[in-house]
Amino acid sequence: MSVSLSSMQLGHIITAVGGLGTAAFGLVDSTKVFWGGVNRIGFGKIKVTVTALTPGTAANGLSQAKIISTLRANWYNGQDLASQKAVAKSLIKLGLNAGNAAAVADAAGVDRTVLQSVATKMTAGTALTSSESDVFARFDLILTAMLDEAYQNGDQRYTNGTRTWAGVFAVLLALAGGWVVKGCGFFEFVGSNDLWRALIAGVLAVPLAPVAKNLSSALVAAVNSMQLLKK
Repeated sequence: MSVSLSSMQLGHIITAVGGLGTAAFGLVDSTKVFWGGVNRIGFGKIKVTVTALTPGTAANGLSQAKIISTLRANWYNGQDLASQKAVAKSLIKLGLNAGNAAAVADAAGVDRTVLQSVATKMTAGTALTSSESDVFARFDLILTAMLDEAYQNGDQRYTNGTRTWAGVFAVLLALAGGWVVKGCGFFEFVGSNDLWRALIAGVLAVPLAPVAKNLSSALVAAVNSMQLLKK
């Protein structure tokens, strides 16, 4: 009976720590109302890549600032990555013109003279030659790869960043909760073992949050099964 009680207590602890992690993620999410908050994490890499591919004067009414603003809005709103990359690619192509084609070609690593000719002909509605079509197709593939790298890198930074901040919030919440439960002076709490228990709970909260309920149920079920086997 004592083993069963112990397993239930451990299950409750896991659930509580997981709940702390969920609360920490909620606090991280709430920072989005402050100039984007954690949404700003990861977009820097995307901005650098797109800036290099949209130099010079505006084309088709699309300035570099408008393109960046549109992509930032999509990133902040959490649009799926495939759609974001497709929009970015379309806007970069729309922004391509004879004035910036050379700089774009340098950024993408294709022949600048040919890409400039392509941009001029596309603006005029003139058919491309075979060699120009080949260069433009290669530019399209390179553009896809560059955007894919930028968005995947940005997404990874966002994931890592939000987890890091959630961990910080979880530790702070755990310390605050431990201090309140201890019901003593702050320095007395700092010198007690409860401080370390709170720190451990805070550190474990974020990784446990997504699986706390299932882990708790599985643990109780496993212990109960072992009890039955011993009988």
